[in-house]
Amino acid sequence: MSIDKAVEILNQNQVVAFPTETVYGLGAKIDSEAALNKIFSTKERPFFDPLIVHVDTAEKAQTCFKKWNDIANCLAKTFWPGPLTLVMEKSEIISDVITSGLPSVGVRIPNHPVALELLQKVVVPLAAPSANKFGKTSPTKSDHVKKEFGDQVYVLESESSQVGIESTVLLVRENNELSILRPGMIVKSQIDEALKKQNLSFSWVAAVDKKESPGHMKHHYMPEMPFVICTDSNLKVRELAGIVFAKLSEMPDEVDGVKINKPKKPIEKVEFLKLAATPAQAAREIYSQLRTASERKPDLLCLPLLKDYSLEPDAELWESVLDRLYKAATLVID
Repeated sequence: MSIDKAVEILNQNQVVAFPTETVYGLGAKIDSEAALNKIFSTKERPFFDPLIVHVDTAEKAQTCFKKWNDIANCLAKTFWPGPLTLVMEKSEIISDVITSGLPSVGVRIPNHPVALELLQKVVVPLAAPSANKFGKTSPTKSDHVKKEFGDQVYVLESESSQVGIESTVLLVRENNELSILRPGMIVKSQIDEALKKQNLSFSWVAAVDKKESPGHMKHHYMPEMPFVICTDSNLKVRELAGIVFAKLSEMPDEVDGVKINKPKKPIEKVEFLKLAATPAQAAREIYSQLRTASERKPDLLCLPLLKDYSLEPDAELWESVLDRLYKAATLVID
């Protein structure tokens, strides 16, 4: 691994995969439209899905936004570096390619020494979605990226991502209205507490349209085989296999640009996914579990979801984990 080599590649308007505390990112300099386009072509990602910008200082973050307010300042001081992305009106240095033509941009400081050193040395902020093909399972290890792209992408190696799912994406409107566009491991109650400590005025509103956040489609993070969530404890494995096969046969081959994996023959080999006891551990493991299961090539992977996680003490964190699992699922069997 060489950060200097990564900087050299980035300065040649190419992409580099680098570790963050959430997942591995596929980065390109924001001042090069050719490099930004390379992200989309490498990931086979549609241009309607915006990118998050990564910086190493709050001062650099401020240059990405048209205005910087007390809300943003408080949240940056409290949660950065860390898995919180702030979405506000973009400045003139942010290309429409990054924002999918939207007037706002998402920015964060990753909490990872390799990412921070890279960002410091390359100087220019990096746009970086997850380092995987569009709609597929996000990578939390360097090996995941290498298996996805081979020699196509230079990978900065490090240990597995400690958070394991993508950042919380928070929209901050000019009138201090806040909306969580994508849940993550920084949750609403933590944000609420940080702002109230500073006696800042704000209100929560439901996000009507989440298109300002990446990962907003119904199907995302999908493994290489059919994956279902089952909430019916009475179903036998054979019954489940028959229901899934029939329902998948009726589904379209593609939804929102994401290819739907369908079995070519009746389902026989079924594997079951088990969630860890805590949401933090589950978040760290889920993408790796989905990828490892894909390599064993079962006909179907199933997650039996027989507990009401909204009643758990860490319900907010479980909501973030389940958000990724439901989007990774081809079907939900009630």
